[in-house]
Amino acid sequence: MHNTAPHHCKTVSEQKWSLSTLMEFYERVLGPRLFKPYGELLVREIRKDIHPDAPPTSVLEVACGTGRITTHLYEDLARPLGLRLVATDLSKIAIDMAKKVVSEELRRDVVFHSDVDMADMPFADNSFDIIVCGFGLMFPPDKARVAREFKRVLRPGGKLYGTVFHYNELFDLARRQSQKHFGTPSAIMDAALSLTDPSAITRAFSLEGLCRGVSEVATSCPLSFHLDDPDTREFLFNACILLEEFNQCDTLTREGYLDTMLREFHEQVPTRNYQVKAWLLRGLVDQACKESVAPSPRPDFSALSAFRQLAPSLVENAADRPLPLAEAQLLRPYHAMKAAFLAEHPTYPDAEVEALRDTEFSRLDALQEAYLDHVGGTLAPESLLAQDYEVLKSTILGNPHTGSKSSDAAFEKARAEIYRFFRCAPEEYEIIFTPNASGAIRLVAESFPFESGSEVLLTKDNHTSVHGLREYAKSKGASVKYIPLDKDLLILDSSMRRSLEKLPPGHPHLLAYPAQSNATGARHDLKWIPLAQERGAMVLCDAAALVPQSRLDCSVHHPDFVAVSFYKMFGHPTGAGCLIARRSSLRKLTPPSFAGGAVCYYSGPWSPTDRLLHRDDGKRFEVGTPNYASFHAIAQGFEFLSRLGLDELRARSTALARWLETRLLELRHDIKAQTPLCRIYGPPPEHKGATVMLNFFDCYNAVFPHALVKRAAESFGITVRNGCFCNLGAVQQATYTTAGAEHCELDKTEKILDCKTFDDKILNKGNCGAVRVSFGLGSNFRDAYRFYLFAKCLLNTEGARLADTLADAPVN
Repeated sequence: MHNTAPHHCKTVSEQKWSLSTLMEFYERVLGPRLFKPYGELLVREIRKDIHPDAPPTSVLEVACGTGRITTHLYEDLARPLGLRLVATDLSKIAIDMAKKVVSEELRRDVVFHSDVDMADMPFADNSFDIIVCGFGLMFPPDKARVAREFKRVLRPGGKLYGTVFHYNELFDLARRQSQKHFGTPSAIMDAALSLTDPSAITRAFSLEGLCRGVSEVATSCPLSFHLDDPDTREFLFNACILLEEFNQCDTLTREGYLDTMLREFHEQVPTRNYQVKAWLLRGLVDQACKESVAPSPRPDFSALSAFRQLAPSLVENAADRPLPLAEAQLLRPYHAMKAAFLAEHPTYPDAEVEALRDTEFSRLDALQEAYLDHVGGTLAPESLLAQDYEVLKSTILGNPHTGSKSSDAAFEKARAEIYRFFRCAPEEYEIIFTPNASGAIRLVAESFPFESGSEVLLTKDNHTSVHGLREYAKSKGASVKYIPLDKDLLILDSSMRRSLEKLPPGHPHLLAYPAQSNATGARHDLKWIPLAQERGAMVLCDAAALVPQSRLDCSVHHPDFVAVSFYKMFGHPTGAGCLIARRSSLRKLTPPSFAGGAVCYYSGPWSPTDRLLHRDDGKRFEVGTPNYASFHAIAQGFEFLSRLGLDELRARSTALARWLETRLLELRHDIKAQTPLCRIYGPPPEHKGATVMLNFFDCYNAVFPHALVKRAAESFGITVRNGCFCNLGAVQQATYTTAGAEHCELDKTEKILDCKTFDDKILNKGNCGAVRVSFGLGSNFRDAYRFYLFAKCLLNTEGARLADTLADAPVN
């Protein structure tokens, strides 16, 4: 193999990291020490198993990387035996690197393919006699699908050989050091070591019948290798570069971290000789294996469909009348579960909840709908719609700029209700009406006095509209830093503290984070508001997901800016929100332009002076006529929440969410992999709102694409949200299934250049994203139970069978 050029950086940390530089390091440093000897081992094992009476004719290598193992397969197997060799990898960058470093003869004789997913290969059935996968099986999420695909392309009698890490001292030390210094382990190292217990892949082989006739499916094979200090340092750089905190450090700080970690490596391994063990995996395809695995059954939604058809009065009052046997059997588990729920939550006001449902949200039951997307938007109570209609019908609301007294009165009443709800004094805070929380965030972003030396601190868990702040900041010379999340998807405490401590004095800084995650429901600690202010930063608190069921008390926490959407709180009016801003902080903001209502005078070529006179405080941020017809409805919405009781609403919604979460975690498949049906993301219950973010996994432990789950739920009148919920940071960390390096995915094939392709290639396939269930106004136990019934219907089936069921279903 040809040597790749070594890096020429003065220090390791001056490298501009990319997948290409990673592949170059992988080939130059790890290739000869780690992958070359295991390539030799694989070839020896293959040659040992070849029967002279039935020699192979073709070999497929998947996840070939930079071609280290390919070289041994060619030189010691394919060339001397006259075999056809095909080498594939998902990464075009890896294939390009392989073509650079292998010999000209190998390049001529071996067919290379990039963009090949080993779970979905472009080869015909029965195409190869041998499949080889050196250190690639750790990465694909759907192991059973990979095994199925291996079985498909192998001929009867075909064999497969693979290696995965059983133990790797170097990788394990790097993982532990990254956890120690940055509060989270290197995701690349986590993925590389994910099959130290090989049962996930051997079980997948077994389910597809690939273990029959194999005496030992997994054998541990040790070796050791030496890595000097410069190469170890470069290895640590590559292991840590995708950790947000290390990635965002300057060169000097990075070098300090690398110095510290290298010293700790010396203490652990003074000889620089690192121990490695790899599982050598074997599989075999025979004719019986090709025919033996029957498809799983289709999901049976009959119980869910029948429950949906029952009138709520019948469901809740079944004990008052005799029922047909079928209905009695359908309702028996419902009543048992509801009784257990009420026993677990003795303060849950079931009668009040049902009365509210009847009076304010009767359309849900009339339409047989279970609405479970309250974080996306709360349903409007019927009384609010009726009151607003009466006001609009009986009141003359004129343009506030004209001096309409009725509009001014409605404006003041809405402001008074907001001040009361948020417990903020008019002397300290100003209220600026906006179209929504995103409009409030944009107002701050475009008006903030960013400058060179300013820093914007953004938590990884943030709504997309908050992340958008960075574009305004960078355009004015400010730097942007992300605060990572811990394993529970809460703000990483140590990283936040370090970031605040490093804020340089004398510049305007901004910390922006959510009081509650719109994705996971995680409630982030409000202690960061005063701590950031003590360090000279202003704080923008995105309260849109929190305040529909909890109060943000500005008299206690004193955030500089609070962004709110009213439709998330009480459903009506839509297109209305506000920015609540401390007057002292608001005065530091400068509108980037002016519009009607914001100024009283502006000069032009017709006047001898150059002058612009803004109106006072919040009015200078107005953009034309406000949505004055919404002011009455806003005030009525806050009054409605006060009558209902915010603490009571939070308690009952959270009880429903926690009950559902607990029941879902109990569900396991009885067949195939016998694994849990659901994976729920986010922190423990005490740190969450009434939200459940989850994915479903089929009987092979492969993810059901969340888009498919949403379609299925909708077909039975259940409204949920799927995708990334305008929160890519938190959702990617929770759900991305490729080595944890989520921001590499777009560069893998160099083809994902637009949102439609991203949706088709990433989101809709289930590689990233989840399902979100959220409770709120009008939710009751029947809604939670219906989703639980829906989930049960996905037991003991697989994604393809769900897709078949939906494809055959009549179009509504």
